[in-house]
Amino acid sequence: MRKSGLISRETWLAWLLVAPFTLMLLGLLVAPFLSIFIKSFSGLATFGLPFLGSPEALGDMQPTATHYISILTEPHNQAVILNTLGISAVVATLLMLIGVGTGYYMARHRSLAPTISAIVTYPSLAPAVTIIFGILWFMSPTGPVNHILFQQLEWIDEPLEFTGTFTAIVVGDLALFATLAVRMMASLFEMIDPALEDASASLGATERETFFNVLLPLAAPGLAAVWVFIFIRTMVAYVAALVLGGGAKGVVVLPLEIFTRIQSLGISGTMAQICAFAVVLAAITLAGRALYLFIVRRAFRDRLQGEIL
Repeated sequence: MRKSGLISRETWLAWLLVAPFTLMLLGLLVAPFLSIFIKSFSGLATFGLPFLGSPEALGDMQPTATHYISILTEPHNQAVILNTLGISAVVATLLMLIGVGTGYYMARHRSLAPTISAIVTYPSLAPAVTIIFGILWFMSPTGPVNHILFQQLEWIDEPLEFTGTFTAIVVGDLALFATLAVRMMASLFEMIDPALEDASASLGATERETFFNVLLPLAAPGLAAVWVFIFIRTMVAYVAALVLGGGAKGVVVLPLEIFTRIQSLGISGTMAQICAFAVVLAAITLAGRALYLFIVRRAFRDRLQGEIL
């Protein structure tokens, strides 16, 4: 009975500690998302939800999928979605190719780990806006790159136009997410038993052969999970698109499109349209998150104590 009473008190204490977060989650995440989901199917131009005024008004809501059809069929909206998916895919792929070697050396070469970790970590300590603004100035027509190439070396006939391009956003997102990708890959290689490398070396394989023939195949599922995670993180980033991509008149991604439509609310946009864009973005990212968790659990199963990646 004492044990039962102890468990009961522990259970109540657990619920008491979890309750504030649960209420915050319901009030700031679940309820708002359900509201925008319902609103995204509204055919009315009103700002609020009509049925909140009276139950009879529910019949006047005029549900429609017009806003979703518009997102999938209008050329501008299709371009926004393709830009978002394309930039995220390119950034995730480049970070895999560039960062896998660094992640491996962080995990295996302990003597170099502090130095590599410092190089990898320090850039992430700066605010994202500061990093992106630095890239903007560095690559601007009057910045150092164009000054050297155009004025001093005269290798180009005119200054490079960097801002307002697909490449500019990719470069900005690479700078923002490089640290995260490398540290995730380092954690991944730490999970692989070093004895496998010793066994490979004892059979005469070089470090390069061991890396490509033993480690990479073992790490492939984890690297796929890292790719998906970076992909969905890049999808919801908009600082690089806002500053380097030229804003609403340049290369537009989904988060920036939502931001722009919120600014134009009451002029050229409607609340239901914005809600539909928000739901589409959330659906893509949630699907990516589900894929990420599926890959991690299938690849590592009982080896994970919680979510390592």
